[in-house]
Amino acid sequence: MPAAALPHDEQARLLALQQYEILDAEPHEAFDGITRLAQQLCAMPVALVSLTADSRQWFMSRVGVTLAEIPREWAPCAHVVVERRNIVCPDMRLDVRFADNPLVTGPPHFRFYAGMALVTPGGAILGTLAVMDTVPRELTALQTEGLTLLARQIVDALELRMAYRDLSKLRAREKLVEQRLRVERMDEAQRLAAELHDGVGQDLVGVSLLLDAFLRTPAAQIDAVREPIGDVTALLRASIARCRQVSQAYGGFLVKREGVVGALDCFARSLANPALRIEVGGAKIPRHCIDETAAYHLFGIGHEAITNACRHSRGTVAQVRCVHGMGSIHLSIEDDGQGLAESQAAARGSGLAVMEYRAQIIGAKIRYESASGGGLRIVCELPCRSQACRASGVP
Repeated sequence: MPAAALPHDEQARLLALQQYEILDAEPHEAFDGITRLAQQLCAMPVALVSLTADSRQWFMSRVGVTLAEIPREWAPCAHVVVERRNIVCPDMRLDVRFADNPLVTGPPHFRFYAGMALVTPGGAILGTLAVMDTVPRELTALQTEGLTLLARQIVDALELRMAYRDLSKLRAREKLVEQRLRVERMDEAQRLAAELHDGVGQDLVGVSLLLDAFLRTPAAQIDAVREPIGDVTALLRASIARCRQVSQAYGGFLVKREGVVGALDCFARSLANPALRIEVGGAKIPRHCIDETAAYHLFGIGHEAITNACRHSRGTVAQVRCVHGMGSIHLSIEDDGQGLAESQAAARGSGLAVMEYRAQIIGAKIRYESASGGGLRIVCELPCRSQACRASGVP
């Protein structure tokens, strides 16, 4: 059997085929639909979308055959590749290219073959859209035109698939860059917050202690000296409290040191809101179950929810709970205030949007619901980082 020769541009053609990353891919409904349409258009038992690789003909889509591939030297479509044109053979037994082909001389005893070249925009021929029959046949002009158009649709679908794949890869790279930038910003925030808390804050504490000590000396008993120093001391104490509050609210270093629950408890205790009692509970999340970025943003969600409860709920009690188990981490903030609709409307401008953004970054789900006492409950659910926890469904 005279096997089809290799085309002069074989290496470039194989490279073009490789760029589509389609060989041995899973079946795709878009291609299967075109194959079925070709089979119905020509009323033939077999229709194939085949790609010509270096040593085999792989069937990307097929109707009427069970084989996934055949050797390239058996493939009628290999002649389309080397001749760079569509081939319609009414009777394969009478064509020297196919007369002694094992698919003609033996089962399934093909007699008719029509192969429409799959030509890329760059001119490479990837394979064919083919229809075959076990009896001699002819194609009508309408069938020939239809097969040609369907072959173009296949190439267009391959181009679209490649463009979507490339776009997905680009987006994945962008996400990695975004994640790296977020980590860098978080590290910078941690450094600045730690400096504010442990550096500037401690310096201010030192100055305040020195002034307190001076106020106890005889020289400071004069009203003209004592009163302004007392005022300065009060300002220093307020500045110290503000430094600690800001660093705890925005500094990931506290989350790293205390964990999500501990950091939320520190933040809640720093708030001066006698009208709302904040109760924080829950176990510390194991380090292998949550990474630093997720912990930072989970704390941020809790911080924002507590802040919203203080500003908008008009409640008397807010309960913060963090539970780790069943392959996920649940953070809930529940108040006994004015309820879901009013609280959401009041906070929708920024607070809820910030929480939703943070949840999206770490792949968490967040929901708002009415609490049992009529207030608002905010629940954030984050998948556990540990594969063992997710697989077992236990803490």
